[in-house]
Amino acid sequence: MDNALITKFETQLQHFEKKVLTNLLVHHNMHPAQFKQIVLTEIKKSPQMLEAFRLNPASLFGAIIHCAELGLSPSQQLGEFFFIPYRGHIRPILGYKGLVTLLLRNNGLKTIMCESVHEADDFEYELGLDPILKHVPKDEIRTSFTLTHIYCVVKTRDDEKPFKVLSKAELEKIVTNLTNANDLYWNDKKDSQFWMLKKIVLKQLAKLLPKDNLGLRALAIDDQMEGGAVISLDDNEQVVVLDDKKPQVKSKGLYDSLAIEE
Repeated sequence: MDNALITKFETQLQHFEKKVLTNLLVHHNMHPAQFKQIVLTEIKKSPQMLEAFRLNPASLFGAIIHCAELGLSPSQQLGEFFFIPYRGHIRPILGYKGLVTLLLRNNGLKTIMCESVHEADDFEYELGLDPILKHVPKDEIRTSFTLTHIYCVVKTRDDEKPFKVLSKAELEKIVTNLTNANDLYWNDKKDSQFWMLKKIVLKQLAKLLPKDNLGLRALAIDDQMEGGAVISLDDNEQVVVLDDKKPQVKSKGLYDSLAIEE
């Protein structure tokens, strides 16, 4: 571990804590000290994140500020929000649990449920004016190989129960088209509960659900990240999304002493 680089990161993190992070986190009743410690833990255990900080600090801090703006935990273990290193940048990606957190903040929803369907399960669904969804889990082998569908159902305050179902073939097509697909998809060791696939289905359902402005922004940026964009800070240290297939390293202002040219 590069202790000198870690020290520089902590110094810059303190700068953003005073300038913007504290206000964003307090708005969501989160403790800035705890948030900062989680971020430090994540970067210390990831050489790729530390290298992204060395190459382009603006991208990493853009992702950190975006996470604080959404009021989500940056702990990879909790699964709300992920920092994904990408060619000298960091791409902030919503986790399934983070998307659930954002949607449940809206008073129009009571519960959210997503489940996987496997080959030996009893499963039936029908769309139309009187939609039907029935699922009886029976398959004892519940892996990506036996997976046939994933569905998500929400219960609204009006006791309506809209749902979305995607087949394995539909999910495979979506993942194949993702620019930023990571190794969690179809990985039974790292994602045995199919959280990343459930997130895909929930995002499709979320398009029909009520959302506040923060939820709309979160989904829009997540779509952009998965579509190939990157996040950064402009010269005024405001979060910006760059639709750039070949990200350029930012090396101005606060970051002069750390950034290097590709």
